[in-house]
Amino acid sequence: MKLRTKIKLAAVVIAVASTVGSTFFGYWAIKIIFMQRLQANAMSLASAVAASIDPQMLVSIRIEMDEKAPQYAKLETFIQELTAANQNGDFPIRFVYLLMPTTKGAKSGWDFAVDSDPRTIPEWVGPGTPYNMTLINGNATQVIPQTTSTLFIKDEWGEWLSGFAPIRTKEGTVVGLAGADIPYINIVHYLDFVFWVAIGFSGVVSLASYFAVSIAINKSMKPLTDVRAFIHDIGLGRFSKRLKLPMKGEFAVVEGELNEMASKLEGRERLAKENVVLAKNVAAFAQIDSELNHIQDIDILMERILLEARRLIGCDAGSVMLREGKQLSLKYFQNDTLPNGHRLDASASIPVNDKSIAGYAAMSGESVNIEDAYAIPTGKPYSFNKSYDLTSGYRTRSMLTIPLVTSAKKNVGVLQLLNPIGEDGKFRAGFSKTDIEAIRHFASAATFALERAALTRSLINRMIKMAELRDPSETAVHCDRVAAYSVILYEEWAKRHKVEVKKMGFERDVLRIAARLHDVGKVAIPDAILKKPGRLTAEEYSVMKEHTVFGARLFGGNDSVLDQAAIDVTLHHHERWDGGGYPGDRDGEFTSDSVDAPPSSGIGLKGKDIPLFARIVSVADVFDALSSKRMYKEAWPEDRVLAEMKVNAGKQFDPELIEIMFEKIDEIRAASARYKSAEA
Repeated sequence: MKLRTKIKLAAVVIAVASTVGSTFFGYWAIKIIFMQRLQANAMSLASAVAASIDPQMLVSIRIEMDEKAPQYAKLETFIQELTAANQNGDFPIRFVYLLMPTTKGAKSGWDFAVDSDPRTIPEWVGPGTPYNMTLINGNATQVIPQTTSTLFIKDEWGEWLSGFAPIRTKEGTVVGLAGADIPYINIVHYLDFVFWVAIGFSGVVSLASYFAVSIAINKSMKPLTDVRAFIHDIGLGRFSKRLKLPMKGEFAVVEGELNEMASKLEGRERLAKENVVLAKNVAAFAQIDSELNHIQDIDILMERILLEARRLIGCDAGSVMLREGKQLSLKYFQNDTLPNGHRLDASASIPVNDKSIAGYAAMSGESVNIEDAYAIPTGKPYSFNKSYDLTSGYRTRSMLTIPLVTSAKKNVGVLQLLNPIGEDGKFRAGFSKTDIEAIRHFASAATFALERAALTRSLINRMIKMAELRDPSETAVHCDRVAAYSVILYEEWAKRHKVEVKKMGFERDVLRIAARLHDVGKVAIPDAILKKPGRLTAEEYSVMKEHTVFGARLFGGNDSVLDQAAIDVTLHHHERWDGGGYPGDRDGEFTSDSVDAPPSSGIGLKGKDIPLFARIVSVADVFDALSSKRMYKEAWPEDRVLAEMKVNAGKQFDPELIEIMFEKIDEIRAASARYKSAEA
């Protein structure tokens, strides 16, 4: 045999050996990385399940051991949904389940708590059934997210790659485990396929032409380097990478399979992250829903709805519009970019039709997601009005408009969110599917809270209407303005006195309602006195003073915070800081069935003995009364009103509240403009 032939033959042997070796090395490396990612995926899913479980619900199930309990059904539905969501692709999750420490004697171990399988199939396991966890690393108090100590485990249901994660209380106590199983047979089939692809690749290379061996060797080195780099990137979790080989042919199959694997791993990682976000949103929904349903005043509720919606998905601005007949009225607008735009009261309105984005959402009941308001796709009936942007200098980009629809399919308004913000603090393009789904769930809870608050507002408005019918000066808009001014004064007072944020939110809600009812006791005053155009006699004035007592008696006999606030405001909003007001302290209690009011000391309350809410309403009431037209007087100009209020600081009014009033006069003016009276 010629030396040249021997060299060429040796080159062929080396080439073939190198190709085969590299192929199997690549397969081995891919297999290791692939199995590691599958393990991580199983643990990630188990961790997401664990994070979304209320530990107390699991403890309750452990105590009751009853699959018919509501807690059991709720947890069962949740993990069944997670199992169903992970059925696509080559590696579906077969089982998702919750385990709890055994309750059988002193023996340690784990029992089934909740199983994702339907109860109608033989594989379903009820609570309390023992589960073999001898292969798990760590005891009940030390377990961390992990797979079993051996890669695959066998049980009566099959062979699995399993992931586990602890379910802990706030104190860190492990009360259960969340588990997720991937069938071994699916993994084996996939690895077999990759293996035979590798074998085929080696065979093709081995049969390559003798005269192209040298060139083939040189060219083959580059793809192998690319494959190794790609595998390295995959090992580091860079699943967005895609392999692009300079040579196709026999490498095309490997390139396609590896890219497909990377795509699937990327999708599963994204799903795991979405599951974590979903778990966080579930907890956030529960907290927000509870807080919204404790707010009784509809104005404060709308403001809170807008704020929480923006916090939930992270966006710069937004608005709440309520439907009033064939119009949408802008109630609240918030903007973190514009000065003084965090809580901007507004009164603009737009028709409910398909010409505007909000009008279209209200009319059609459809959500509208726009990536760029300045580039709405052709064919859409609606358009974006740039007038606000041109006036303010703001740039509206992405918009998400959600209709607020009641359980009876009635549209009550829209929630509009603008310009989402990414984790880097910069504006991001468009709202994601996760954002939209989260806001849709949030909007449902918000709509329910709005319905309830609207009912409360309706009942209060009827009480105010009764007073208005008796005393034309006691109009609904006067009560609205007094309530709005009172909230502005209280918020600043609370900030100065470092009132806890949650308490401040609750108290401003109560104050707004109580302030609107401040003069409701006038319904009990005779018309001859209430509507007398001239000056009241001393005896008539004495009767008029009793409207404070009559108002307080409307709310007596109850122990709620709102009732007590209403008593404080109705009874004491005519007290003076210097003690010269009325009706003074009352010796006894106000009850709804009492015939006579508690006797008075005859001495007005003084200084901080006057309840805070009454001091606030006193300032707000007098400011609005002086600023408004009455049948016995014209409206005073603002400078005269302010001068009068300042002179009486420390006499009639709490001097600190007068100081706050002057500091917040711009906000008070904005609130006054919002609630314009018919006389204006």
